[in-house]
Amino acid sequence: MTKLVSAITAAVLLLLGAPLLMAALIVTGSTATATQLDTCTAVGAPPSGSWRPPYQQAYVVGARGFGMRFHPILRTWRPHTGQDMTSIPTGGAIVAAATGTVTFAGDSGGYGNLVLIDHGGGITTAYAHLARIDPAITVGANASMGQRLGTEGSTGRSTGNHLHYEVRQNGTPIDPVPFMANQGAPLDGRPIAPTARASESPASSADSVIAAARSFELPEPGEPRLNSITNPALPIPPEIKALYAVAAERYDLPWTLLAGIGMAETAHGRIRATSTAGAQGLMQFMPATWRIYGVDGDGDGRADILNDADSTMSAANYLTASRVHNGPDGVRDALFAYNRAHWYVNDVLQYAESYGGGAVTAARDCRRT
Repeated sequence: MTKLVSAITAAVLLLLGAPLLMAALIVTGSTATATQLDTCTAVGAPPSGSWRPPYQQAYVVGARGFGMRFHPILRTWRPHTGQDMTSIPTGGAIVAAATGTVTFAGDSGGYGNLVLIDHGGGITTAYAHLARIDPAITVGANASMGQRLGTEGSTGRSTGNHLHYEVRQNGTPIDPVPFMANQGAPLDGRPIAPTARASESPASSADSVIAAARSFELPEPGEPRLNSITNPALPIPPEIKALYAVAAERYDLPWTLLAGIGMAETAHGRIRATSTAGAQGLMQFMPATWRIYGVDGDGDGRADILNDADSTMSAANYLTASRVHNGPDGVRDALFAYNRAHWYVNDVLQYAESYGGGAVTAARDCRRT
């Protein structure tokens, strides 16, 4: 999420020793209601019926559902024949919602990379805008429920990473939301454990993807690093440190991790300009990302991208959505999702270590409360 800052005042230059180099993370997709996650996000058991959602990980159900919708590219009202969804974090695996035969797999114009599966009984599902289609998914191949079809993407006529999911009955699109609910596989955003293989029980499959409750230390910074080499960790203003502490307690994170991000992004608010990429606020959110992950951090009933409390709480929310609690590798993966640069990950961890490091509470099995 860190972005290129085109101009920094002379005072900040003297203070930091060199400009902070910024790089953009642009996360876009279908418009969605802001999603706030707890560290203990319930993972559903593997499906016991013949249908499941097309994701295994958590996802956001977008506002662009079935029916007449305004097309953001064509700039006109037209029928929207499916349901848009976005994985958390974006770019997740897309899986078959039910067993069937692949009838199409390839580029399909506005749909981009598209997979069609015939499930029999006149029912077909469509998975559009994939970044890539897995090599095993070819016309005539059998796709089992939960089998990976490809990766969420933004190919075709699309404004950002998302899945356009359709259900067609005798060739005519129908609303997938009530259809999936009637199949016992509601599109409610919850992560669902992988479909159990014939050789294992559903319980063992679920257990394989749910971490036991424990704590682990933040991983040590590695190489490469960039800004942290010449820009040491700065003192944190007391009011900003208090916000880090509140958000950290809410999301079971060490406050130093949020401080590391705050230092890497804006030097704890010392840099306030909107970035050239459009990122805003203390923790540098793109507006499109904010619409999904922005939350109210100060209890005033609204999520304001320029409000420091909201920005800090939303950063913790984004890290949680990006699975920061899934072990040391999960911390690194979450930071990479925040800003897709390996030097950024190590910069943040270096700053966090400078502020004292700390432990992360691991993901908990919410079914054992």
